[in-house]
Amino acid sequence: MSMDWPEIETHTGFAGARARSQTELRPILERVRPDPTNPDRQKKIAERTLTTFFFLFVVTFMTLDIFLPDSAGWVVLRFLLFPVLFISYMAAGLFLMRGPLAKLFGAALSRHGVKADAMTHISAPLGLTYVPAPGGAPKGLEWLTQQSWAPAILREATRSLNASGGMDGAVAAARGSGLLAPSGTYVMGTPEQKAKYHEQTSGMVRIEDGFEGQRAGLAFSMFEWVESGGDSADIRHLVIVLAAPVRLHGVTHLRARKTGWLQDPDGTPMQDVDLGPKAFDSLYKLRSSDQVEARAIFNPAVIERVIALAHGGPFRAVATAGHLVFDFPSETNRFGLIDLVTGEWGDDTIRQTHADLAEALALVDALGHAFMLARKSGTGAA
Repeated sequence: MSMDWPEIETHTGFAGARARSQTELRPILERVRPDPTNPDRQKKIAERTLTTFFFLFVVTFMTLDIFLPDSAGWVVLRFLLFPVLFISYMAAGLFLMRGPLAKLFGAALSRHGVKADAMTHISAPLGLTYVPAPGGAPKGLEWLTQQSWAPAILREATRSLNASGGMDGAVAAARGSGLLAPSGTYVMGTPEQKAKYHEQTSGMVRIEDGFEGQRAGLAFSMFEWVESGGDSADIRHLVIVLAAPVRLHGVTHLRARKTGWLQDPDGTPMQDVDLGPKAFDSLYKLRSSDQVEARAIFNPAVIERVIALAHGGPFRAVATAGHLVFDFPSETNRFGLIDLVTGEWGDDTIRQTHADLAEALALVDALGHAFMLARKSGTGAA
């Protein structure tokens, strides 16, 4: 059950938020003009067109793969054909849909700017900095804009996202932890190949709605990244990055029992960690390359707090180098103040965005409190 306004305003920094949303926030949001067309329908048409061309690419490549001989020369040709065919079919789809896509992107860029102004207004009384596009444009979009056939609107989108980027250190820490990778992914190969895959994959994901600041004297960064669900709903990961209590020499992974192990990008050998108390053994797993550090950072009190914060859902955490990185996945679209496709917003999205931020900051406060205790009790051990 989502929080109502009276409950939201009990959270630190949110007193008077409802009144401010009516007198100060709504005038910002009213800059979003309603679209007389049906942008959601246009989006679905564009998606179906690109999906059709992707299907044609798969059929074409599989057909050629079946009929081409297995000699060394044809094996090399198949290797070269894969990217050429893929780019050709995607370029054809983008060319056919260039008009509707340009209109959708143009409207979304305008709404993205309005949302940034509105979210900055919400964040300021909380002492937070809002970053619309943490890390800048996804690498995949940057690659597209470098192609001669790419629509001009894609280049404009890339410039806009890079201009509204930031939080590079937090994004780099999250990418380095291996947490910005699709669930259930396991890469076979050499350590170098695994690291390259994780670098490429994490660079392609969409990252949005970043916040950074201090809570009770502890610096933090927070953002969402979107894992495509294909035919099912997208999974939105709330990532929280905290400074480690001490400089860490090992790598430690914490996860919910219902979640698979994260693959460490560097392939660091790790062993299970037994903390002693058995009350929560059925709810989490802990492993590390440094047993002493693991016990200093993720003591039973900390793990109990993380389990409670996940509300019975999945969670993952990585402690390495100078950061503690937490990942809480959900199908809920947090901070959805404005629908960038349709331009829709209203009293419900305003309230829900405040509720999402209040809940996320309460999560940060709880984690920060737990790890400040870990800092006091574990520094000597580490």
